[in-house]
Amino acid sequence: MGMQPKKLLQIGMDGMNLPLLRKFAAEGVLPAFSALMARGSTNRLLPAIPAWTPTNWATMATGAPAGTHQLGGWSVRRKTDPWEAPRADSWSSDAMAAEAIWDVFDSAGRRSVVSFYPSGSWPGRLRHGTVIAAGLHDSPCELARPAQYLLSTQAPAGASGSATTAGPELRERPTGLAEEGLPPGSARIGLVPAREAGWTNGGEGALAAAIPVALVRGGTEWLHALVDRRPDSSFARLRLYAQPGDEAPLADLPGGRPRELGEWSPFARRIWGEPGAPGAAEGTVRFRVMDSRPGEGALRFCRSQVFRADGFTVPAGLSPRLLEACGPFFDMFTVGARDDTGLRIFLDDIRYQGEWLSKAARYLAEHGGWDLHWCHWHLFDHINHPTVNGADPDGPDYDPQRGEWLMNAQRQTYVVGDAVLKQFLELADDETLVCVVSDHALSPTHRCGDVLGRLAECGLVVFKDEARREIDFALSHVYMQNDRGAEIFVNLQGREPMGIVPAGDYERVQAQVVDALLDWRDSENGRRVVALALPLQDGQLIGYWGDVCGDVVFVMSRGYGWGTPLGGGTAGRGRGAFHSSQIPTAETRHFTNMACWILAGPGVKAGYERDWQRHGLMRQTDVAPTLCHLLGLRPPAQSIGAVCHDLFAD
Repeated sequence: MGMQPKKLLQIGMDGMNLPLLRKFAAEGVLPAFSALMARGSTNRLLPAIPAWTPTNWATMATGAPAGTHQLGGWSVRRKTDPWEAPRADSWSSDAMAAEAIWDVFDSAGRRSVVSFYPSGSWPGRLRHGTVIAAGLHDSPCELARPAQYLLSTQAPAGASGSATTAGPELRERPTGLAEEGLPPGSARIGLVPAREAGWTNGGEGALAAAIPVALVRGGTEWLHALVDRRPDSSFARLRLYAQPGDEAPLADLPGGRPRELGEWSPFARRIWGEPGAPGAAEGTVRFRVMDSRPGEGALRFCRSQVFRADGFTVPAGLSPRLLEACGPFFDMFTVGARDDTGLRIFLDDIRYQGEWLSKAARYLAEHGGWDLHWCHWHLFDHINHPTVNGADPDGPDYDPQRGEWLMNAQRQTYVVGDAVLKQFLELADDETLVCVVSDHALSPTHRCGDVLGRLAECGLVVFKDEARREIDFALSHVYMQNDRGAEIFVNLQGREPMGIVPAGDYERVQAQVVDALLDWRDSENGRRVVALALPLQDGQLIGYWGDVCGDVVFVMSRGYGWGTPLGGGTAGRGRGAFHSSQIPTAETRHFTNMACWILAGPGVKAGYERDWQRHGLMRQTDVAPTLCHLLGLRPPAQSIGAVCHDLFAD
């Protein structure tokens, strides 16, 4: 096998798509990726079911399937728990019930860095390592979600829109949003004359507004905007204050002419929440003007996520040092890449986040060192959801002109990924094994299937309130958790506190669910909406078992996503593109749902790719045991994955 590597540099890139990677590398715009692929092995990687973030990052780190690590979705709930009981989020160390690769390193006395990982890593329990900023959905370090604000002289005083309230808990989101993530909140806020509002530090004609910041743990903080105007009534500056009478603003932004727009403010740092109250914490935030239309009396700006300034590492004493060395962190991007302005802001956000992760890796390498670096960076998934359906010539929303813009948005995202990869690779010497890997990618979603609606149509679910999709447990034989969208649970007496199905009817109800799913046809094209549905007794075939997993496990057919069709009914046109609902092997000429794995360094063949159509795909369960084998370590205790010997140099 050749020389044994001494350390492992893993860079996890969520949503990386191998066909696109090869396309852009062939164009010559990805020099770091191209060099790494030339000296290593690049392969498709089969995701676990469902092909979404928490399940596959957990599978990759443990070598175990969902039945063992238990992260079939974004949270863990025992079937014996009351419906309203708190659930362990996917990032929680208590949620993941399997040993991870960083635990293997720790047990061998080797130092690990686990950074921004969405599965089973927080709080860190390593004796010889560091955990940084775990989370992603409902992160423990998030204080307020990002938001956009439209300030307007045409709007009434006050605020309207979703930024005035905290986002709903993940369990209440529609299944599609549980995959895609909530769009940033927005609010329309009326501008009033500053002097009438009691301001004394505004110029002639200045306007003012109160800006709501909804805290995720409850409550609303208010910032105060002052918009200075020029003699011609155009906007000169936007200043944001903690209080109207403060001397120094939190942010001071040019607000008028197009050439002045498009720069982030420096990060501001302050206490969010009532000082001393539960949940109050110091957090960082930045702002950016997006659009200015003084002729219409309107100015649009955005606010980044408010993220903790302390307490985001284990050990806790590392947080202030990383804040000083790398700057503030945030785990959620501010806006979606749906137009030129949004794309610029998105690219700035992902570049900042990726460079922050590489700076943190360098800082820790220089201050104590590490043998394992294991991280997650959510760049490609965030560009995939809004672009894939329209960028793919085989997609449902393709238009050549718009498609060119969307493909260029993908290209620019990969260029940022390449620049950050170059920074990471500077940390790798000749004795370093480099692993760049994704959890899934994304192929187009042509149609949506309303699974809960189908179960209701078949008499298995009854709604208390159909508009809100609130399940009546007293009448429903089965139920679903939106944040575990590939599973259906039997409402079983003696197990669920709300159960109504007698134990003797358990398998009969399972069979009814399987029939309801497999007999479900899309009336427009006659296609089967669900590709595979198994009772839990047969779930071993795809890695499901135990007291957490659903009683029926299923996956949608190629091109189908979870969600309510736009035209009504249970199957039809939907919105957006989704990876986790589709069968993991879904692929078009240009996009794939399968993950990507690049491995290079000591002991790895150069330029090798497995003939997967002849010899089978490498799987997410294979990653940890293969890496451990190369490094001379035992695999994680519950790993069932294979060691991919064909990757190894002679």
